[in-house]
Amino acid sequence: MPFTLPLLSRHFPPAPPGFTCWAKGCKAPLYLVTNMDAAEEACRLYSKRFRIETFFSDQKSRGFHLHKSHLSDPQRLSRLFIAACLAYIWIVYLGSVCMKEGWVRIIHRHHRCDLSLFQLGMRLLEHFLNEALPIPVAFHIFI
Repeated sequence: MPFTLPLLSRHFPPAPPGFTCWAKGCKAPLYLVTNMDAAEEACRLYSKRFRIETFFSDQKSRGFHLHKSHLSDPQRLSRLFIAACLAYIWIVYLGSVCMKEGWVRIIHRHHRCDLSLFQLGMRLLEHFLNEALPIPVAFHIFI
């Protein structure tokens, strides 16, 4: 659990509540400005932000490029999102296969991996297609 302190403000009118979160092992604190009263809850919700933003970028610019569909009909858009979410689960599955079966050494750097399971899955799928290898089809996550 991160260590939190309320930020004090001398602004008039009063600034929204803020907190300083300093997690173990971090070199610097994190300053959060929020409308929430509980520092622990604000820090917990903020920690989810990066997973959510990663998902959005996987759906858009670093993955399926859904932003280029230019769909405006709500039904068509919802069908596209359902298909993209199912594909996302499958690609994350391929990323877990990549980690479990050691494909990372072939499709990414050897000393460390800084790719999400989605990015690993996309690279593994591309490798399988380029090498005419069989593509595993399942929805079981190993990690």
